Amino acid sequence: MSNYNRGGYSSSQGQGYVQDSFGNDGAAPKRTYNHSLRPVTIKQILGATQTQADGDFKIDGQDVGQVTLVAAVRGVNPSATQNNYMIEDGTGVTDAKKYSSDPDDTEELGNIVSGTYVRIVGAVKNFNQKQYVQVHSIRPIASMNEVTYHNLEVLYVHVNATRNKKGGHGASSSSSAYGQHHNSMQGMSSTDTHMRGGHDTDDVAQSISDFIDNHPGKDSGVGAHRREIIAAFGQRLGGDNKVNDMIAMMEENGHLYATEDEHFNTTH
Repeated sequence: MSNYNRGGYSSSQGQGYVQDSFGNDGAAPKRTYNHSLRPVTIKQILGATQTQADGDFKIDGQDVGQVTLVAAVRGVNPSATQNNYMIEDGTGVTDAKKYSSDPDDTEELGNIVSGTYVRIVGAVKNFNQKQYVQVHSIRPIASMNEVTYHNLEVLYVHVNATRNKKGGHGASSSSSAYGQHHNSMQGMSSTDTHMRGGHDTDDVAQSISDFIDNHPGKDSGVGAHRREIIAAFGQRLGGDNKVNDMIAMMEENGHLYATEDEHFNTTH
């Protein structure tokens, strides 16, 4: 996980703490600043907790200094002192506020309109018992691939944080990041209980999930190619179309997601 430290970004996975001291005589207490940078979803921001009024927010039990997220702008409300954005990323909706003290703000408003996908770097703040983002940087994304890349980063950091907390076992999947239960195939609808030909959907879906989890592309985040899944399960399901139907159903139910060039990865 990248960290933001006073000189810029670093690749260290440390927490990014910096201590300021006003002297060595003990008269002024030292204050610790957390400059770590964590990729998050809006759901995680809204669910972040705070142990004291001026303390850092916590996500997955870890202190969070600064956050980065990718979201769609759903509303823009400029004022004399700040630009207010309503943002949404599929997991929730919140506000992002940027003070109008930057000479680039006029150009920024021209480039960021409702419907624009943006990358935001900022800090989690609270007002009237609701979290929002105090924006340090906001820019339109250059490619929709950035959305996929960001979601992979969120999953990676979340799983590692919760795995450490759980003592080596994976988190309860990505539920706290994305608001869906992904770590079993029991989310299939009752109308999908059996595929044509008598194949049990849950068993086949679990087998496909296991196949991707054990694929060399799993760790890189790319997953398995559609043709590899078809080659592995075409005979069992009775043809390419049946496998494609199963892949589409697993996507719809939140157990798979497309990565790139007809590759699919699991969401847990």
